[in-house]
Amino acid sequence: MSAKISFRIFALLLVTFAGVALCSRVSADSKLAPAEVITKHLESIGSAEARARVHGTRLKGLCILSVKEGGSGQAQGEALLASQGGMNLIKLKFESEENPTWFKFDGNKTAVSQFRPGRRTSLENFFSAYEGLIKEGLIGGTLSEAWPLLNAKEKNPKLENNGLKDVGGKKLIAIKYSPHKGSEMKIMLYFDPENFRHVRTEYNQTIYATDQQRIGGTSGLPAPRDQRAANARIVAYEEFSNFKDEQGLTLPHTYVFDLTIQSDIRPALVNWKIELSEFKFDSPFDQAEAIAPKM
Repeated sequence: MSAKISFRIFALLLVTFAGVALCSRVSADSKLAPAEVITKHLESIGSAEARARVHGTRLKGLCILSVKEGGSGQAQGEALLASQGGMNLIKLKFESEENPTWFKFDGNKTAVSQFRPGRRTSLENFFSAYEGLIKEGLIGGTLSEAWPLLNAKEKNPKLENNGLKDVGGKKLIAIKYSPHKGSEMKIMLYFDPENFRHVRTEYNQTIYATDQQRIGGTSGLPAPRDQRAANARIVAYEEFSNFKDEQGLTLPHTYVFDLTIQSDIRPALVNWKIELSEFKFDSPFDQAEAIAPKM
């Protein structure tokens, strides 16, 4: 057997063994206890020392908002993500709109903007109706100090490892998240098994026909006249990518939020994409910002 053929066989065996080792590792990681996944996930963000140095996070970037159903069009503007401890704020200010879209939790209560007095957009209605997601610190993932896995003992959620799930052609570790006080939403957190970075959160809920007015929030969806009206479904997800180092912390720089409301009464399809470029970790949270926006 020639040396050339032997080298090819060796290379093929090496690739095969590497593939088997990777599959074994991914399979093993998918069976980890939720507490072990959290530990590895926190390490993926940064060392305990680097995380402890953060006291007041303020992130800025550019945002594109797309509305494809329940309206149409696209708006560009600026995004601000601010947080400190359990307090957090996300604010989107678009060039084409006078009033920004925002929601916040100040440590005691949540507040959500109104597109016009007494009226909210589908996006605002969603965060108003499901304010528990804001209080829990889920929205924004690791971009927020309120991210519940940073303080899982205090949040005390129920976590369940659902193993590997195929999401967009990639295998991810799926952790079912149930807040301590419960939630109407089914919440799934997804982690990359290679580095345990949090890359996706999914929110799902079915709204029965007799209760669909809740989706409309303050803008008031009409109550179904026919009890045989189809049920509605809310499907939302967050995606995090383009991870880079920022002062010892590995954080996503691209943040996508997508909301779909499948409803005969008031359907909606809204999406935002934020590209972050400015990261500060020593800016105290300003609770008044939602009233007097400062970008």
